[in-house]
Amino acid sequence: MVIKRVLSSLFVFALASGTLLAQDAGLKVAHTTHSGPIKAAAPIGSAQLIFSNFGPAPAPYNDTTGYYVLGPTNSVGFSEQWIGVPFIPRANAHVKALQVAVQWISGAQTIQVGLYSDNGGTVGSPLAVKEATVSSTFGTCCQTVNVLIPSTAIARGSQYWIVASSDDVNAPDFTGVFDASATQIIAADEAVSGWFSFTTNTPAAAAWGTIP
Repeated sequence: MVIKRVLSSLFVFALASGTLLAQDAGLKVAHTTHSGPIKAAAPIGSAQLIFSNFGPAPAPYNDTTGYYVLGPTNSVGFSEQWIGVPFIPRANAHVKALQVAVQWISGAQTIQVGLYSDNGGTVGSPLAVKEATVSSTFGTCCQTVNVLIPSTAIARGSQYWIVASSDDVNAPDFTGVFDASATQIIAADEAVSGWFSFTTNTPAAAAWGTIP
């Protein structure tokens, strides 16, 4: 497996096999305890659901664990980390909104959420990226970060990625968590080590829009 540098760091890609390809991958996992009431995550307006790995109500994601989303000057002292979730639409569609279970720990409460193309099984180029505010605190359930993006055509049977990344200009100190879904699929992480596989704690994300 090749190692690819993107934005001065390395993407690490998860294969369905679950085989670890790098012993020191450096993927940073967060844990906490739940606090407060649990409320179901709401759909985005009247848009149609194109993809989702959120679980059923009343707890569509696990607010006690997930993978860090980190800016370069984060409070936990780890290297910058971005997280992406892949999906393959079952029909031609136009994505108009993205939904991610990202929660805040410290720093500026701003991230970037984007729809990306696929490049040979890894995260490719950004198709639409939007800045978003993270208002819920890690350990509370179940508010989501929702962003509206320009209508972006996607093709049935092709893989795409929903990526939560730090805004290194406006929020380099962002420290947060992309909370785990109840549904396990492959995912990817932009960290500083290399290509490896993981199949647990897959982050919860969804794409909304129109079909076709």
